[in-house]
Amino acid sequence: MANDHLISIVGAGPGDPELLTIRALRRIEQADIILYDALHGEDILELSSPKCIKIYAGKHYQDGQHQTERQEQIHAQLKLYALQGKRVVRLKAGDPFIFGRGAEELEFCLRENLCIEVVPGITAGLAAATTFHIPVTLRGVNSMALFYTGHKRNGGFVDIETVASVIKANAPVMVYMGLKNLEILVAELLDREVASDTPIQIASRVGHNDQQLYTTSICELSQFLQQNDPPMPAVILLGAYAHKVR
Repeated sequence: MANDHLISIVGAGPGDPELLTIRALRRIEQADIILYDALHGEDILELSSPKCIKIYAGKHYQDGQHQTERQEQIHAQLKLYALQGKRVVRLKAGDPFIFGRGAEELEFCLRENLCIEVVPGITAGLAAATTFHIPVTLRGVNSMALFYTGHKRNGGFVDIETVASVIKANAPVMVYMGLKNLEILVAELLDREVASDTPIQIASRVGHNDQQLYTTSICELSQFLQQNDPPMPAVILLGAYAHKVR
């Protein structure tokens, strides 16, 4: 089927080209322009046409860029190339709607009456869980899971009481972008009576050849981090049942 969408916001998954959806692969192959994020390996970009123009449009937390201005520049690029009749792929790590700012880009395109679609991708938390055989839900044990960002805001963690409550309910919390603040987050959870033996799984570079799972617990975290330095990007799974099936 021909691509009738001038702009496709595409979730590229955690980095392994084999984890792309078929639609994501088709859009990448058909693209005239790819605006790509910061966390992609070259393998996914190499799936595009030799004639495709690839433009880096990534943003890292605290990377020195003014985030609002940078996002506005991305919006302007989407509109510019679409009005030129180019097939544009906005390639985003994981899933566009999970800590990906995909909703902002979709809202802009709809407001500008641009032809737009969103292609889902496998988000890092779910990719980590399935890759390393860690169930997100267990029948008769828990019926929910929480996606959470490890960034601090105004000196603290947003909704920390909810995070503690979810863990106490035997449900896993998947923490994105949280490795640098993990010790502080764990201290906050201990203050809220989360069990000190709660397992912690740190899934490093999921979807890449050097992916690795590090296992520790809340009470052992400080000692673990003194002896280990998990490479980023990493996603963290917290919870009583956040461990591998054996």
